[in-house]
Amino acid sequence: MRRAGLFGLVVLLVMSMLLSGLTSLAQDEKVLVIGHAESSDSLDPARGYTQTTGFLFRAMYETLVDFPDADASSIEPQLAESWEVSDDGLAYTFKLREGAVFSSGNPITADDVAFSINRLKNLQGSPAFLADNIASIEAADPQTVVITLASPDPSFLSILPNSAFQVTDSAVIKANGGTDAADAASADTAEQFLNSNSVGSGPYILEKWDPQVETVLARNPNYQGEAPYFDRVIVTNIPESATQKIALEAGDIDLALDLTAD
Repeated sequence: MRRAGLFGLVVLLVMSMLLSGLTSLAQDEKVLVIGHAESSDSLDPARGYTQTTGFLFRAMYETLVDFPDADASSIEPQLAESWEVSDDGLAYTFKLREGAVFSSGNPITADDVAFSINRLKNLQGSPAFLADNIASIEAADPQTVVITLASPDPSFLSILPNSAFQVTDSAVIKANGGTDAADAASADTAEQFLNSNSVGSGPYILEKWDPQVETVLARNPNYQGEAPYFDRVIVTNIPESATQKIALEAGDIDLALDLTAD
């Protein structure tokens, strides 16, 4: 009896110490909770084209060029470190940043850029129209990609920061049923995989997507930019603006993205 009681006490003490340790770890983790009226259609980068997927993709993927954080006053390098435009305004030659890698650890190459944009065009998803003026895209060498337009477009560089042109890990997508071939609209089967896994090089990776309930992003351990402040970002679906306000005031969320003027 005494031994049984002593054993039970020891078990309780051990469990208490374990729970205390887990609580401490949870408190050390920096988490941002966002309330948002979710309007996502797909987390496949070549298919998703809503307000929700726009900001989620920006956290998980990178594009060749980008705007400054504060405004759209200039075009800045992201995955491309430099670029040149031909005299006739049709050919854009991008030199990729050396040493860039995806969250998988795979190196980012010109073939990945070509695959991503060709898949965007050939899947014929919602954002595909943004690539209508692209006549061809090819990898001149592993670090150089050439995009040729059907007609001159002075605004082309300002279109490329759009999340539709995010660069994806072609090896991982192909391994999960993806293709950039002309028949991709019927042959590609990677959407289910991409709804549960991100294949980019942004500061976060997709940890979980429960449609119309919750999306969880975690730090990308292979991200090469400045490490993001938050370890994890949780986007919880709160359709009503008034409910977001109540949740914000109660401290259940840290940001509310859909408050009305009232």
